[in-house]
Amino acid sequence: MDKKAKVFAIMNEKGGVGKTTTATNMAYLLGKQNKKVLLIDFDGQANSTILMGNENPNNIGITISTILNNIIDNNYILPPEDYLIKTKGINLIPANANLFYLESKLSTVTFREYMLKKFIDSVREDYDYIIIDCMPQIGVPLINVMVASDRLIIPTQSEILSVKGLTELIRHYIGIKAVNQELKISGILMTMDKKNTKTSKEVKKLLDSNFKENVNIFKTVIPYSIKVSEANMYKKIICEYLPKNTVSVFYEKFLKEVLKNEQ
Repeated sequence: MDKKAKVFAIMNEKGGVGKTTTATNMAYLLGKQNKKVLLIDFDGQANSTILMGNENPNNIGITISTILNNIIDNNYILPPEDYLIKTKGINLIPANANLFYLESKLSTVTFREYMLKKFIDSVREDYDYIIIDCMPQIGVPLINVMVASDRLIIPTQSEILSVKGLTELIRHYIGIKAVNQELKISGILMTMDKKNTKTSKEVKKLLDSNFKENVNIFKTVIPYSIKVSEANMYKKIICEYLPKNTVSVFYEKFLKEVLKNEQ
C-alpha cells in the first residue's frame, strides 16, 4: 500500500495545554488549502468532536472506539461510509465517553500496541494528512498513537508546571522509537502565551535549557486570547470564528512552519 498521508499526533500527558485547539485549527487550515484531511478525536472528552459541530457526542453511534473494538473483536475494519463525518472541509472520526474503556479492553489483546496503526494504515492512501487529537494521559491507547504516527506535536501552555511535565512524555517517545523508527517529534509548541510577562520569559528559558539541544521548539508562539473560549462556546474553532484574530493568524504561521520543516 502507498503510504501517502503524514500522520501528526497532537500530544501531551497534561490537559488544558491547547491540544484540541491546535489539532482542530491545524486540520481546518489544511482543509482550507484543499488538502485531504482526516481528524481523529482520540480523547473521551470529545472536545474535537464538539468543536467540529457535534453537540452530543454520546449520541453518535460509531466512533473511533467502535472502529477499534471491531478490529479487536472481529479483525474487521468498518468501511468509511459507516463512520466518517464530513464537516468544515475535512473528515472527522468522532469520539465519545466509550473511549475511556479502551485501555481495559486493550490490556487483554495480543499486539495491543498496533490496533490503531492497523486502522490508520488502511486509510492512509485516502488522505494527505491525518491529525490525531490525543487524550491527556500516557497508557496503552497513547502508545497506540505513537506506534501509528509519523510526527508528534507537543503543545505546552506558557506555564512552568506545564513545561516540567514534558520530560516524561519525551522519555516514552524514546522508548517507542525502537518500535516505530519513522516517529519524530515535529516540535514543542508554546500556547496561551502572555507575551512579555515574567512567566512567559521564564518558560522560554526553561524550554531552551532543557530541550533545545535535542527537540525542535517552534519559533511560532500561540498567544493567549479570550476569543478562543468565546469561539468554543459557539462550537467553533478560532480560525473559523475569527480568521483575523491574533490566535488565528499565529496558527496560520505555525502551520507554515510545520510544513516548511517537513520539506
